[in-house]
Amino acid sequence: MMNDAQFKISISKSIELLTTFSLFKSRGKKGIGNHSLNSKKIGKTNSINQIYSTAIENLDYEILLHDQSIFQFSNANGELRYAYIQNPHSFYTKEEYLNFIFTPDDLLAMDTDELNLLIEDIDENQYEQFLNEQELNSQSNYFRYDASSIGYSPLIHSFSHLHIGLNQNVRIPVSLLLTPLKFTKFCIKNTYFDKWKKYALGRVDLDKELSEIKKHCIKLNGTQWNAIEENELYLR
Repeated sequence: MMNDAQFKISISKSIELLTTFSLFKSRGKKGIGNHSLNSKKIGKTNSINQIYSTAIENLDYEILLHDQSIFQFSNANGELRYAYIQNPHSFYTKEEYLNFIFTPDDLLAMDTDELNLLIEDIDENQYEQFLNEQELNSQSNYFRYDASSIGYSPLIHSFSHLHIGLNQNVRIPVSLLLTPLKFTKFCIKNTYFDKWKKYALGRVDLDKELSEIKKHCIKLNGTQWNAIEENELYLR
C-alpha cells in the first residue's frame, strides 16, 4: 500500500494543481482522514445534499475549493478512500452576487475601484446564507475511490475501484492504487472541463506531466488483482 509520506506528498501536490487552476481555497482544519462518524454513516445514503452538508458541518474534508466543493482523503488500516463532492447548490462568486443586490444600471455606472470596494465590503454571513439558499444543482458530481481488501472478489467487488455517482453498485475496477493527485486530476477534468481544456491546450509537455503522475500509482499485486478482471471494462 501507499505509505503515509507518499500519501501526504500527493495531497500537497493536489493542492498545487488545484491552485494552478484557481480552484483551491483552503485546507481542512482537522487531521487528514479524521472524519466524523456522522459522515461515514451518511455516506451510504443516496442524497448528495445530505452527504455534502454533513461533511461541511463536521469539517470532514481535506481540501475546500472556491466554489465550496470538497475533497476527502483517508489512508488508514491498509485502506484508501478518496471522495470529491461537488457543491450541490448553484454557486455564485462574490462578483456575481452583486447582481442580486444592485441593478445592472447601478453596476455599469461604477468603476473598477468602486466594484472592488463593494466586493471587499460584502458581509460574509449574508453571502454564506445566500449560497445556502440557492437551488440544487442537478448536475453535481460525486466521485469516490476505494481500495480495500474487505469484500474483495474478482468480477464482483474489485480491490481497487472507482464510484461515479451515488449508486453503490457502480464500481469501475482499477488495476492500480491511485494517488490523491491522480484522483484530483480526474475530478478537475470531469468537473471543470473549460478550465481543463484551456490548461491542456496550453501545455506542450502535458503527456510527460500525466505520465509522471501515473508513474506514482502502484501496481496491484496478485492478492489484489486477478487477470480475469481484465476481461471487464477497467482502468489501468
